[in-house]
Amino acid sequence: MEKIPILRRLPRRMILCLHFTFLILGACALFTLYLEGGNAVTSTSSNDLTTDDSTYKTPNKLLQPAKIKIVPPDWSWISKGISLTSNDTRKLNSYEFIKNTSSHHVPTLHNTKYIYISTSTTSTNRPKRFTYGVVTKRPTPTPVPDTCQTYSMKDFKLILLWTSFFGYWEYLPKENFKYCSRCRNCRVTTDRSRLKESDAIVFHARDMSLSDLPPVRYPHQRWVFYCLESPPYSDFPGLQHMKNMFNWTMTYRTDSDILAQYGSITRNYPSRKLDMQSLYSSFTNKSKSVVWMSSHCPTDGGRDSYVAELRKYIDVDVYGTCGTSICPEGATEKCLQEFAQKYKFFLAFENTICKDYITEKFFRTLKYDIIPVVFGGAVYDRFAPPISYIDALSFRSPKHLAFFLSGVGKDFKMYSNYFRWRKDYSVKLANQKECDLCALLHRTDLKPSSYYDVRKWWISESHCRTWKPKR
Repeated sequence: MEKIPILRRLPRRMILCLHFTFLILGACALFTLYLEGGNAVTSTSSNDLTTDDSTYKTPNKLLQPAKIKIVPPDWSWISKGISLTSNDTRKLNSYEFIKNTSSHHVPTLHNTKYIYISTSTTSTNRPKRFTYGVVTKRPTPTPVPDTCQTYSMKDFKLILLWTSFFGYWEYLPKENFKYCSRCRNCRVTTDRSRLKESDAIVFHARDMSLSDLPPVRYPHQRWVFYCLESPPYSDFPGLQHMKNMFNWTMTYRTDSDILAQYGSITRNYPSRKLDMQSLYSSFTNKSKSVVWMSSHCPTDGGRDSYVAELRKYIDVDVYGTCGTSICPEGATEKCLQEFAQKYKFFLAFENTICKDYITEKFFRTLKYDIIPVVFGGAVYDRFAPPISYIDALSFRSPKHLAFFLSGVGKDFKMYSNYFRWRKDYSVKLANQKECDLCALLHRTDLKPSSYYDVRKWWISESHCRTWKPKR
């Protein structure tokens, strides 16, 4: 031992190795228990989970689509109240409905009334949402499969407009169908006596009333919720009672069944040449900085408060009922042309800060030599050409925005960057909602479904909020 000292230290090293081995095994065991505990948490029933609406404040987080509830194909919603008999008050589970065509007993499920009509042979369901991707990749919605005869009116589908659009009845003009690239064999009527033969019934949200609804929905029909106004200005008490009433939605929301935006962006092929000399001449001739034109104040989104704060740091001329200057009624385009000659920035502020809500004031401004400053709840990169606007809500405060606008207004190189998108993109103040609705009505590969609570989808899931200055 004395001649070989390493043998004397061997037992001690063996003990240390054993200790180290036991520590590793213990750590592995603890890690295994941790993984099992994690799996137990993730397997929790979905009924026990809640969603925090505040997550929408991060633009990159996507919202889950509205939940749907399947409606049996041989049942239809009825708007008139019918008293239930004692035999009809039994508990309804798993769609256990009463089918009695002679007496028309009407069972109730979650305040929804159904009536048996006949067995449906052509049933459809809510189609996949039309979604706009980033405009640099795909500026148009996913096309609907061509399932109809493009140039013929044979086997046409009839669309009944049950309500007006603020008193106007030509909001789905029949002439528009001849410009559809795929589906043209649809007709539009306002004659309510043709309810039974109609394939789609369109309701404009702002003109709807519980006291004025079709007496019955036939199995082959699709009822369409149509709205272009933001939720704070289109909600009404009766909407919460319309359970399982609407099959499709036609709004500006990108998760609508039919997308009906105020404008769209298309790609230029080939690219156009940008006249930088004319743009520079326009820039040097502008004598003022910021202009805002509005006829609605105060608003739910708080844009008037934002502008009031902004005016402390930069000059803002206000036109319309919210200011002292006036743009004559019906002369909006003429006023915008004059603004583009004098001002460098136009406040294209929306009256609400809601999901996907962008009106024509933004798309229209892009056509002029003036930079739009936006204020809204949409992720504008999904709808607008790259570097075509300035987002007010991306700045810490109106003061920071004012300093940025002052800098851009003095530097033509920075200013001109907001117009270079015109080489590759163009703006249209139109959409193809009529064509998409017509194409969907001709599809026979879809199953019946409806929105159980369209008010929840339209109001709660729009995540509207109000801007307030920090104190």
